[in-house]
Amino acid sequence: MDGATRRAYALPMSSGQGSRASCGLNERADAGRLPSFDIPTPQDAPARFDFVVEQQARTYAGIVRPDFATLQRAGRTERVSALVEEFANPGTARRLVAREGGAIVAVASIQDAPASWERELGLLPAPAGRCLDRLYLHPDLHGRGLGSRLLAAVDDGRPLYLWLIDGNAAAQAFYRRRGFVDEHATFGADASWGDVSMHRMARLTTASG
Repeated sequence: MDGATRRAYALPMSSGQGSRASCGLNERADAGRLPSFDIPTPQDAPARFDFVVEQQARTYAGIVRPDFATLQRAGRTERVSALVEEFANPGTARRLVAREGGAIVAVASIQDAPASWERELGLLPAPAGRCLDRLYLHPDLHGRGLGSRLLAAVDDGRPLYLWLIDGNAAAQAFYRRRGFVDEHATFGADASWGDVSMHRMARLTTASG
């Protein structure tokens, strides 16, 4: 999980609803062609970090503090180094990126749970042994089914949960349609996130039912 954003584990959740278009991907999106996925390599770490921070700032605009992205980027060197190690030695984690013109335009990752920060804060027991900790798309690719495809590709079907920022109604609806239910466990993110509140959503059956 991102060092500066460690208490925002799973903030998923740019799920394809309610975003702004930007950065010139419109022409490719309009062509009806969706990017393919691959597993990130250590060389992807800087771009992956930058992409996630950019999408988090867009997704949670009006919810997190205005200087959110600046605060996250303050820890960029440390976090990119950690990502290099994670991508070189993925273990049981499942991570994917999608690219357009060589640029990362979507990311997803699932890791074993609970995470160390959940243990430290007593957020136990975890509702499942796997956590979806990233699912973000470039806004120009929202509404085209890419989020569903990316989630299906990274999901191995086992019980799964995530942490969702309260107020992200589009993402909440996206996950509810895919069998996730809201749980009572709540958590306040740290000051860099503006102390926003989050709650767990879990899919405790396998993906096939």
